[in-house]
Amino acid sequence: MRNKTISFAGKDIRVEEKKIGELEKTVATLFPESGGNIQKIDLEKVIEKAGFDLLYEELPKLFSGVTRNDVENAYISEVEELIEAFVDVNFTGIRKLLKPLISLIQVGNQPGLPQK
Repeated sequence: MRNKTISFAGKDIRVEEKKIGELEKTVATLFPESGGNIQKIDLEKVIEKAGFDLLYEELPKLFSGVTRNDVENAYISEVEELIEAFVDVNFTGIRKLLKPLISLIQVGNQPGLPQK
């Protein structure tokens, strides 16, 4: 299991890799309209809600140990680092796997190759 410890508002926050089911629940909590499906996130609603309220409401849901007061006392660079750590810990492996998989699909779809 991957993890990183990030300094946020004077606290050390440990960002741990989540299980797939936990990620699905997190997405459903952060974006209720999605039902846990990343493809169903309504980005227009996220953009409408964008701002400090989004940070105050959602960061404590995503990171245990982070409070509204912590968000208020954090630098935006700390918020960026915390979110980058979450993506890195939870999605780096997927990115590594997707690149060769996409290459294989592209090679398999080239004209002149036998298709099943």
